[in-house]
This record gives sequence, C-alpha cells and structure tokens, in this order.
Amino acid sequence: MKKPQQAAQRKESKKKFFFIFASFEQCLGFLFFIVVITICSWSIITVKNWIDDPERVVLSQLTLSGDNQFTTKQDVRKAILDLGLPNTYIGQNVDSIQQEILRLPWIQQVSVRKQWPDRLIIHVIEYKPKYLWNEVYFLDSEGNLFNIPSGRFQDVNLPKLFGPIGKEKLILNSYQQLETISNTLSKEGKQLFINLASADERNAWQLLLKPCFRGICANNQDIKVILGREHINDRFKRFIRFYGDIQADIPSNERISEVDLRYDNGIAVKRQKNES
Repeated sequence: MKKPQQAAQRKESKKKFFFIFASFEQCLGFLFFIVVITICSWSIITVKNWIDDPERVVLSQLTLSGDNQFTTKQDVRKAILDLGLPNTYIGQNVDSIQQEILRLPWIQQVSVRKQWPDRLIIHVIEYKPKYLWNEVYFLDSEGNLFNIPSGRFQDVNLPKLFGPIGKEKLILNSYQQLETISNTLSKEGKQLFINLASADERNAWQLLLKPCFRGICANNQDIKVILGREHINDRFKRFIRFYGDIQADIPSNERISEVDLRYDNGIAVKRQKNES
C-alpha cells in the first residue's frame, strides 16, 4: 500500500514543480516585456528630446521675402556667416542678424524671425533708385544716398545729379523744384526733361535738358542751360516762358545747344547745325 501512495506523491510533486517552473517562465517573460517596453520608451523620449532641443536644431532653411529686387539669398547668407554665430535655432540672434543685413547699403528696412524647427525668414525693403548721383551712387525720392552692387541695376534713363558729398538732399530739393517748373510751364505737349543737373561747391547750377514732344524725346539735341548761383528758379522760369519763341526763331537745320541765363535783362543763346 505504501508504494502506490509514494508513487502518487512523486507524481503530485512533479506536477507542482512543473507548475512552479511554468509560472516562473511567465514571470520572466512578463518582466522581459516590461524591460523592452521601458527601454524603447526611454529611447524614443531621449531621441525626441534631442531633436527638439533648440540648442541642437540646425537652421538649414532660408526664406527671403519682400521688395528684394537687388538682394540675393547669397547676400543674406554671407551677412549671417560674417557674424560667426552658432548655426542653431537658439544660437541665431535675430537682432544681430537684422543689424548685419542693414549694413548692406541698398537695404532700407529688414525684419528677421525664426520659424520652428529649422527656418529663418527674412523680409527686406530696399531703397528705390530714382536718381543717379555723381555717376556712382543712387538717390531715392527722399534724397537717401545708397549704392547697388555692379550689374544689378541697368536703368540708363535715370536723371543724373552731380554735387558735393553731403548736399544730396539740398540738391535734390532744388532739382525737384526745377522739374516742377518745367512740367508746369510746358505748353502744347512740349516738355524739357531735365536729364542732368549739376551744382558745384559755390552752388552754381547747370542743367542738361532733353527736348520732348508728347512723351517722345529727341536724341542728340540736348540743351545746356547755365543758371548760375542766384535766382535759380526765376531764371529757369524765364527760359521756359520764352523757350517757344526762341525755338521759333531757329532755322530748321539748326538747334539750340546752350543757353546762358546769368544775365539780368536777357538770355544768351548758342546754336549749332543739326547732326545729319
């Protein structure tokens, strides 16, 4: 009777052993699963934090907008690189970039902002060239002096102004007054376009006028007008007033080449043959 009882006990012990062993394997499997999930989650969070860290995000995109007729992305990139700032989202200082871009002589205004995660947006407003100054620089309509890189602006029809450096706005103001006189006193579609105006250190003025009729200007018929230093506007008004009468007395094969208005009671006129 003992042997069958002992056999049953051994059989029961084996069942308990296998049950405990299976439970242990399940626990190990569950613990391994938890460890894998934990490691994966930690890895994902670590990588995400590394990517999202502004100290590490590199600004690789540049958007240039606004009135940028003369400004190129290369100009902007060079201005930024000259600052020597870290090329990261946090490292780029928008105020420093703004001031550096404003050093470009043809830039009037600029705004700089960063767009997450890797874009730098730059909006520029440029000076608009209205006059050529001393054959080298440009003036806008307010008399601001600036320069444009060679080859980026080719308008040969800009009025040419000449004068001492530092007197740009004074000379432009006088030029605009003379231009208003020319436009106001022109009759029957005739106009004398002021193609060139020059004032020296003594404020002695000379003009180069291009005769036009209803918007069509004659080539190679420019008129040199000497105004002198005094009563510039009054002298020019006098010439405009009598221009039609002077022109009527000129033979058809001749033209007015020079007018001297420095006389109180008259006008000296030079003529020359028309070019064939």
